[in-house]
Amino acid sequence: MPPPLPATDVDIFVFDVCDTLFYSNTTFDYLRYVLARKGWRGRQQLLRLLTGRWSPVYLALATWQKLTGADATKAAALRLLTGLPKIELYDLGKRFLMEFLGERRIAPTHALLAGLAGARPRVVLLSASLDPIVAAIADALGVEFVSSELEYNAQGRSTGRLRRELGGQKHHALAELTGSDDALRLAVATDNFTDRELVARAASRYVVVHRPEAKRFWQDLTPYFIEAYT
Repeated sequence: MPPPLPATDVDIFVFDVCDTLFYSNTTFDYLRYVLARKGWRGRQQLLRLLTGRWSPVYLALATWQKLTGADATKAAALRLLTGLPKIELYDLGKRFLMEFLGERRIAPTHALLAGLAGARPRVVLLSASLDPIVAAIADALGVEFVSSELEYNAQGRSTGRLRRELGGQKHHALAELTGSDDALRLAVATDNFTDRELVARAASRYVVVHRPEAKRFWQDLTPYFIEAYT
């Protein structure tokens, strides 16, 4: 059974991407995909050092992140995209969607999205993932998106940094998108604990959980739970 559709008076429906629409941390999976396609073995090894759970580099960055709150692992990993043209990164985003994410769809949330076709709500993907990925997904689904954005230099090449980080800033991004219209009725679908403020504000709440105990964090908000257990 697909999830029930939101109330008919909902104006805007916000969807997260990673582990909400797909079983994937799309930022790091995309990085692995890009480096493999380019055949950059040295950069692939660096990415493994940055993301391997028992790597001393990963552990040092994780400690730094706890102390500062900054996502040091993500920032370091993005440096591996330095020099790649924006047009190539966007093309690789489309290929990544077709060749990698296609088999990792979370069926109930995609069914929910499909059920909104022709309905009233304005559908927006709101994600801290990277623009080449989220743009490809939004284009395939025919919806709007706001995401973290890579920085590109005057020659249209990645600097290995972010121009905009959406992590922890989704409520601000939504306010920019809607003009801070508090009268708008909102629906939200997400798995992220950091999206609790958005979920609390929503009139229709959908929370994706990947393990039963995750429900406790959300229970007081009485959302509709989408169980994406693997």
